[in-house]
Amino acid sequence: MSITSKIETAASELRTIEVPEWLIDGQPLKIHYSPMTVAENKKINKRHPNFMENLLDAEVQVYIIIMKSLDGKGDSLFEIGDKSWFDKQEPLVVLRLASLFVSGRTVEELEKN
Repeated sequence: MSITSKIETAASELRTIEVPEWLIDGQPLKIHYSPMTVAENKKINKRHPNFMENLLDAEVQVYIIIMKSLDGKGDSLFEIGDKSWFDKQEPLVVLRLASLFVSGRTVEELEKN
């Protein structure tokens, strides 16, 4: 029997981030997400080869956000058709979210290491 059947992972746990720049009824948007999996990494890489090396590419960032952002029920918050909406958003907000979804850590946590 493989050891993998005994290993518990946190990959299925939903995490939450509030985005103060994006408001709904005056409240920051809450985005739920799970840590990036190998399968998701492969999916992104098919659409954007070497995406990890191109994480500063806004198109890659937007695709990651669309793919990873969930509501409280685990349903997608954004659709691929929302790409043009992201064109009007602050680039640092988009980068912050995409980086978090890929690394599983906030910019502040990454700076500490």
